[in-house]
Amino acid sequence: MTAGAQAALLPAASAAASAGESRPPSGYRTPEPKVFFYDDGRHAAGLYQFAPPFDAADVTFNLDQVVEAGVDTLFYSAGLEGGVVQYDSRVAAKWGDNVRVWTHPIFYRAARNLRQLIADGLDPMKVLSQRAHEKGIWFLPTVSVGTLGNERETSLGLGRHSDFTYDNPQFQVGPDDDPRARKPARFLGPKRLSFLHREVRDERFRICEELLTRYETDGIELDLSIDNDFGPLCKFAEVGRLAPLLTQWIADLRAVAGKAAKAQGRKKRIYVRIPAGPAESWDVVGFQVPQWASRKLVDGLMCVTTHRAMLDQDVDIAAALNAVKGTGCRVLAGFEANLARQLEGSATAPMTWAAAANAYHRGADGFGLCEGMWAPNGWPWRDEDYATLRLLGHPDLLATADKTYRARSMNRGATFSPGLFHTAGPVLPHPLRQGESVDIPLRVADDLPRWQALGRISGVRLRLRFTNLEPSLNDVRVALNGQTLPDSLARKIDLHFHVVEAGPVNPYGYIYEFPLTPEMYPRQGDNRIQVTLVKRDPNLNAPFEVYDADCSIDYRVHRHFERKPLEY
Repeated sequence: MTAGAQAALLPAASAAASAGESRPPSGYRTPEPKVFFYDDGRHAAGLYQFAPPFDAADVTFNLDQVVEAGVDTLFYSAGLEGGVVQYDSRVAAKWGDNVRVWTHPIFYRAARNLRQLIADGLDPMKVLSQRAHEKGIWFLPTVSVGTLGNERETSLGLGRHSDFTYDNPQFQVGPDDDPRARKPARFLGPKRLSFLHREVRDERFRICEELLTRYETDGIELDLSIDNDFGPLCKFAEVGRLAPLLTQWIADLRAVAGKAAKAQGRKKRIYVRIPAGPAESWDVVGFQVPQWASRKLVDGLMCVTTHRAMLDQDVDIAAALNAVKGTGCRVLAGFEANLARQLEGSATAPMTWAAAANAYHRGADGFGLCEGMWAPNGWPWRDEDYATLRLLGHPDLLATADKTYRARSMNRGATFSPGLFHTAGPVLPHPLRQGESVDIPLRVADDLPRWQALGRISGVRLRLRFTNLEPSLNDVRVALNGQTLPDSLARKIDLHFHVVEAGPVNPYGYIYEFPLTPEMYPRQGDNRIQVTLVKRDPNLNAPFEVYDADCSIDYRVHRHFERKPLEY
């Protein structure tokens, strides 16, 4: 559209924006963000993977991947945890502005690419916003509200920190005697900047204001985490002072967004990334989420798990949904697909579909991928990745998509440590001694009786993976929702030194797979798997653990219609 045509439409569009309406350009398929994709702007294409020189097509490559892929919204990171940005800002330091000698080759490349683009008159933020609108995709830059300080002597060669964070150590939170400050999280260290200081708030505000007013964005996302690690933007004892300041800061941004909407004739949304879980989680860090929603300061909440080293298919959005009732504020469920298993590093398509189905069943308005780079089969994406994305905005299509529901389990090699926020447990792997039991929660969105009656169910399998188990020497009892599954039903799969393509299976043990009959099916909603170690071989001094638990549901296209009717 020409500038003249845009100007001709401006009065009507401005009136719509001032009335709180949304009149997206032709090509948008959703009236509001629904299926989103978060790009940190660095790992996928962008600044890391492409050698210089850079051009506009290189900037938009990752955005172009989502065109017609079932994704309607791109959240794009505006900058890094150290305060620098990755676009041609007039109010903030750019990546590498203060560096002469680099100590990291990839970060050096990123800064060279960024510098060359800007020198050529290509502002990545402007290029992306124009391309997104051309292709009918909502575009909201993501701003990290929290920033981290550091020392020049140790980190200057990385280019990730601005002079503001270097020159103002007095703004750092500093040591905190509260025991919660010792929890393992990147965003709980003493070098994070305190939002109690007006200078810190103003520095972040200017960046948000610029993205709302100088660029034709569809709003911004406020990320209250550092790479989805959440902590208070102050000492824990100061959270009571922080909460109203943060709320007023967002309210001031709301006013800026309203003026920008009238000036540009484009609705300016404010989304905010918050920890999923009970409302008490927000109190811990000073997030007045109910106020933000009731006062219409934000248009949407993106709820993400607080444990990055654990695939979570059941993001707890109950408190968020309760907080936004009657406000018009939307709730999105953010999914991190990091699986970290021997044969799959990322969640498979059935696992991703299960996570989306759970989110919609809980009442989410949308679902998306919130890790910095989603590349389950490498990058660029492959055909199977597009097949995964295509269904994410359609609960009705997800209803009969094959799914794998997994109990919460830590990444391979990681151990669970209670963090700052409550996590519904137990989290696997879970050790058991002889005579002990564990109840494992598993949420399933599928209405299995309905599809069974229509002949659509091909199979339902419950699987338990145990470490250091030899069936002939041990006795394990498994029950689902109080119904004991007969041992004779179990298909037992030996993982003791079993060599697969990736090498010997690790950890050693067994899989018990139970093909479930209709009367054994998990129910829609919450389920409980109970595992009891009845008898333990006394001659093996190695821990017995419930390592993984999952339920796979496979569907037929139609009754009596099998996808592979012939074997040869």
